[in-house]
Amino acid sequence: MRTAVVICIFTMLITAMGRSATAQTARDPGEIHAGEIHAGEIHGLKLGLKAQAMTLDGWGELACGSNGGPPRQKLGSWSDFGKCGPEPGGLHEVAARFDDEAEFVGRAIDDPQYAEQHAGTRVAGHPVILSALFDDAGTLRGIRIISDPRASPMERRMAHLLRVAVMNHYGSNGWNCTDVPPAEGETPVGGIFIKQRCEKITPERTMTVETHFLRLPGQHDIDPETHEYTQGQYESWTRFELFDPGYRIP
Repeated sequence: MRTAVVICIFTMLITAMGRSATAQTARDPGEIHAGEIHAGEIHGLKLGLKAQAMTLDGWGELACGSNGGPPRQKLGSWSDFGKCGPEPGGLHEVAARFDDEAEFVGRAIDDPQYAEQHAGTRVAGHPVILSALFDDAGTLRGIRIISDPRASPMERRMAHLLRVAVMNHYGSNGWNCTDVPPAEGETPVGGIFIKQRCEKITPERTMTVETHFLRLPGQHDIDPETHEYTQGQYESWTRFELFDPGYRIP
């Protein structure tokens, strides 16, 4: 029995490695690794793709998205995008998760580092909620990436750094950023206060990055009653949206 399990795990590992190697061999110059962002693509998503021609290779689960919230109706394929009601802008949001087979293999062979590197849906190392946005004809018109609020406390604290990865990958020049002053009761976290919205427009894409790293009213580093350090009492998130500049709301 043990021998059969070992053989099964070994087979899965070889298969996962083979898929990775194949993806790298066949990779378009603009395509990226699962943990990277580059040239408008993430895990094979690219503006202009047709839902009917997209496969589930490398993807674990699809569902109707909720603008950064929990997934809604499960979908069997990308072409089911029409089952998701349109947003105010007319696009249909499909939330997508990366295939977790590699993570399972890492845990099965007792390799925590391998498992962690392939855990969940990540961009530039950050856990994220990823969505593809389709128009009524099934053309991919937008990509939405929001840092996952369900991440561990340390990863959630670092979520504001996803903004840096995004802006660096799409070129640090040409971003128009607005820093919003603190509202009443909002305070810095460790001396850092970020409440920013940045926009960059190129002929190929329109991009926005919003980032918060701050304490809301009533949140404290040290509990005023117990005088003990608190955990997770801050707001730290990044929201990145990339759209086809040629799309027009119907």
